[in-house]
Amino acid sequence: MLIGLLKKSVKTVISSPWGWRMSARFRSRAVISLMYHRINDQSTQFPGISAQKFREQMQWVRNNCTPIRCEEIVDAARFAGKIRPPVVITFDDGYRDYHDVAYPILREYKIPAAVFLTTSFMDNGGLIWTEAMHHALTITNKKSITLTFMGNRTYSLANALQRSQFLNEAKLVLKSILDIDRQKSLAELLEALGAPDPGQDLPRQMLSWDEVRATMDGTSYGGHTHTHPILSQLSAAALEQEIRLCRDRLLAETNITPTLFAYPNGRKQDFNDATKAALKHCGFNLSFSTIEGLIDERSDPMELRRQPACDTSLGDFAAIVAGINRSSKVSSQKHGY
Repeated sequence: MLIGLLKKSVKTVISSPWGWRMSARFRSRAVISLMYHRINDQSTQFPGISAQKFREQMQWVRNNCTPIRCEEIVDAARFAGKIRPPVVITFDDGYRDYHDVAYPILREYKIPAAVFLTTSFMDNGGLIWTEAMHHALTITNKKSITLTFMGNRTYSLANALQRSQFLNEAKLVLKSILDIDRQKSLAELLEALGAPDPGQDLPRQMLSWDEVRATMDGTSYGGHTHTHPILSQLSAAALEQEIRLCRDRLLAETNITPTLFAYPNGRKQDFNDATKAALKHCGFNLSFSTIEGLIDERSDPMELRRQPACDTSLGDFAAIVAGINRSSKVSSQKHGY
């Protein structure tokens, strides 16, 4: 307990203006890329960061760092300052709350951001498959479930904890198999839960193309595939199609050829040299993972690291920006989608 209180005190000091300046001598000279997903302004079943916390974080970034655009990362990494380090703000997937909640806050503090779009959902609506699972488990009246792809083991769904445990286990299995098998297994799961087409009872969750265009001042839009598969699990033809279709839809709707990309799920095993080559072939020159870390002049521009932001204290947030926070609370959220 004493060690925990000491760590909390140190983080609180770091988050103060003078503490942040004093800690510069211990921090790496690097660019910090912060990763967000949802910014929630009201009660929702899906995890995210509250609008109030996000505002506090952006105010802190504006006061203590130098916000830059993703397109400036390579140059900024060469000359990064330590007292006011360069910071980029990124959002994965393309949720509607970027337009409704995050963008007005970013505009208020004059902070640029990048949003990586899963373009099929701008076109057709619906839920990304991980959120489809989450919603199906939220609304189902099933008390247990048995699935072939889970080894025909029966899982109890009698309470929220059991549903959460099952969701986490099922996600891990589905993220570890070929995409064609994942699609079949996901359909089996949703059918077993009595929710073959989840999300029809929800308001629109993803950005529309009109909302994308309305937020382009101050926002760089990049790719996140067309349907959100894990790219290393695709055939060469399917990989090319996912990347090319995503690029073409972005170009058609924004009139700007995208050069930024973020890997779905984004772990080391979720992309490879073939993935990077396909992205470069389609004109992408900066790609972001979800691997924790900072960006310096030695970083591979096709494998940029990020720090996962979370709904926590400013002390914890300052530690995340500094690259010294490896708490389980933060790590547990970074692969949520």
